[in-house]
Amino acid sequence: MPFPIPSRLSPPTRTALLMLVAIALSGCESMSVSECKVADWTRVGMTDGATGVNVQRIADYTEDCGKAGIVPNAQAYRRGWDAGIVQFCTPANGWREGVAGNSGKASVCQGQAGYAGFSHYLELGMQAHRMQEMLQRNAQESSRLQARLEASKSDEEKKNLREDLRHVDREQSRLRRLLMQQQMLAP
Repeated sequence: MPFPIPSRLSPPTRTALLMLVAIALSGCESMSVSECKVADWTRVGMTDGATGVNVQRIADYTEDCGKAGIVPNAQAYRRGWDAGIVQFCTPANGWREGVAGNSGKASVCQGQAGYAGFSHYLELGMQAHRMQEMLQRNAQESSRLQARLEASKSDEEKKNLREDLRHVDREQSRLRRLLMQQQMLAP
């Protein structure tokens, strides 16, 4: 079924909308045909490795570039990737990926020289990430309790809600201290 474009849109607006749809749909490709034609496969591999992209990404390039009759140089890509992945598998990147909640990146470093440091700091970063999530949930709970307290008419209910708020506040303080301690462990 074709994408319906409302007829009430002006021609320039319809054109812009079609371009946005085309850009969104082309986002599924790993590399455009024009990029395939001029690719420095060593550099592509190095960039992918240095950003923690799995070496299997070459299969995506092979599929996408193959549609245009272009065959990526897998050996050059691998040489570049091997050099790039060394830059990625560091304790600092493990920490950064962990704090961002990207635990899946550990697999690209398995078997690499920097795996032990990367995975150690990835786990510490993931702990900090989980604490940040708990702080956020507690802040939402505190807001919810505060709204209930403001709407409450019963003295007994207000007393219980204030106690619940104190408990959440104590937990927030504890989590902030733990998060600070975790952040001090960052490489």
